[in-house]
Amino acid sequence: MQILLMGLNYRTAPVEIREQFSVSEVALEQTLSDLAAMPGIAEATIVSTCNRTEVYVVTNDRVRGEQSIRLLLSRISGLSINMFKPYLYTVADQAAVLHLYHVVTGLDSMVVGETQILGQVRQAYLSAQESAVTNVVLNQLFRSAVSLGKRVQTETAIGQSAVSVSYAAVSLTKKVFDSLSHKTVLVIGAGKMSDLTLTHLAAQGVDKILVANRTVERAQEMAQKFGGIAYSMEQLREALLQADIVISSTGSKEYVLTYSLMNELMKHRKQRPLFCIDIAVPRDIDPTLGRIGNVYVYDIDDLQGVVATNVSLRKQESIRVEQMIEEEAQAFGRWQSEQAVVPLIADIRKKAMLVQESVMESLLNKLPELDERQTKVLQKHTMSIVNQMLREPISQMKEMALEPNAAESMSVFARLFGVEDVLQENDPMHHANEFSMPIREPRFDAVALNDMMIERMGSRTEKRDALPRDWNGVSGGVALSAL
Repeated sequence: MQILLMGLNYRTAPVEIREQFSVSEVALEQTLSDLAAMPGIAEATIVSTCNRTEVYVVTNDRVRGEQSIRLLLSRISGLSINMFKPYLYTVADQAAVLHLYHVVTGLDSMVVGETQILGQVRQAYLSAQESAVTNVVLNQLFRSAVSLGKRVQTETAIGQSAVSVSYAAVSLTKKVFDSLSHKTVLVIGAGKMSDLTLTHLAAQGVDKILVANRTVERAQEMAQKFGGIAYSMEQLREALLQADIVISSTGSKEYVLTYSLMNELMKHRKQRPLFCIDIAVPRDIDPTLGRIGNVYVYDIDDLQGVVATNVSLRKQESIRVEQMIEEEAQAFGRWQSEQAVVPLIADIRKKAMLVQESVMESLLNKLPELDERQTKVLQKHTMSIVNQMLREPISQMKEMALEPNAAESMSVFARLFGVEDVLQENDPMHHANEFSMPIREPRFDAVALNDMMIERMGSRTEKRDALPRDWNGVSGGVALSAL
């Protein structure tokens, strides 16, 4: 099994391409369901924001997994695979884990250190979990990612010096206007991005705030919060006539501000300049509005170079964050390695319990005079023997799973206990060693195995007594291979 990531972001694709791959909250559940049903997909999560669309999956066949993701992206966008393939990036296993950690900590954001992405990734994971398309691996991965993101925000100053896209939009307005104190700002949309934008605008002392939204109750709620005036989308024309600045962030699939609408309105505005910033993906504002006199249009890609303050502090804090990412990635790798031996341990325990049950059945048949109390005592002590016999081997298995030659060690244990099939069925160490080394074919004899085990147990003085060269796997009348 492999962790596979395929996606595109603001670095690899312009906004006119990215908007084709945007997955709305309404469509997300069905999209996840479609993905999970595709060949080679065992688990799935989709992160879709204004700056990226990324598909994370666990796959048992990388080639088929990649084919399935590309097919899904083609369905989402309506584009042929050849048209968008140049914009895609694909990484697997440790590289995919590191990428997610960089995303959730804000290091991969357009504005380094921005904090909004953490909530977006968390919501993406919760949506996938609610759709029942995640399992053990992605659950652990995204939980660790969200936990890391929270620690970065509380333990470093990178978030304090960072800015979000909404802040960048407000910064852009300040570059155009020396002061916002006598300006009227219209914010279209009443979601989280709009809320953040209004927070920054209010801090800059904007004279008048207008909020337009499809759900007028939501517009009223937000307008009241910031001392503004609410408008329905049917009243948008009236709001546009008053505005000096328009910042739009809705989930609409169609343009909210069209060329024909603004061309007509500018006549009524007597050509008074209108400054428009589109921070939505897909875009809300028709880019051809820029052809209309005194209408200035900026989209999300124009914000990349807006904020240059606190660069040195962000770089310094980024070093700390990188260290935290590396530590978390190593912890996740250890978790994967430990999980890789779970099927093996479970199968060994199962075989041991079968031996114990068989011995108990034999004893009860040979000693029919045993009463209930004596039977329980015997049951307890035979179970204790099994547990004590397995305790050290299982502990060693967990430790050895973290070592570079883990695949060989697990193969030895599997051969010792006669459960080689479980390695083939679950392929656990191949999955674990994506973080360390490729699998090598095990070649061990009984004496070499004995030497290795005695060395790990801390006693070399009685190697040959512990396991003779003609060892046949039977000791004390109990066949170890039967465990």
